[in-house]
Amino acid sequence: MLFRITKRVTILILVVFLASCFPLFEDSPSTLLKNVYNHKKTKKAMVFINSGNATTDNSLHVFVENPGFELTETESGNVFIVDSDHNAVKLDSNAINFKWLGEETLEISYKSKLRIFKKEDEVNQVRIVYKEL
Repeated sequence: MLFRITKRVTILILVVFLASCFPLFEDSPSTLLKNVYNHKKTKKAMVFINSGNATTDNSLHVFVENPGFELTETESGNVFIVDSDHNAVKLDSNAINFKWLGEETLEISYKSKLRIFKKEDEVNQVRIVYKEL
């Protein structure tokens, strides 16, 4: 009887230890898919894909920043954040496109099946216009 309890406790400890070694719930690295500068190169729009983990889907994050901006691991998109809505649409560099309509106006076109988490109309003195595809 004591042997069974000891064996079960040992297995439980081993499972908990091994599960803690896997990055199931950690933040995932972001990968730049594309960036587009305005005509004077005073602002840039960027889209990054953030790889999901055991509990979250991959997501696309759009930033509008100054040209020298460098992404850190803890930042999320300041303009537009979407995911595939449980694989309803493929997340790749074609899911979101940019077009500068002027120095301070950016058009973001995106696939209509994307699930939207954040959608700002203005960021860093840049007006954002959206177009569903």
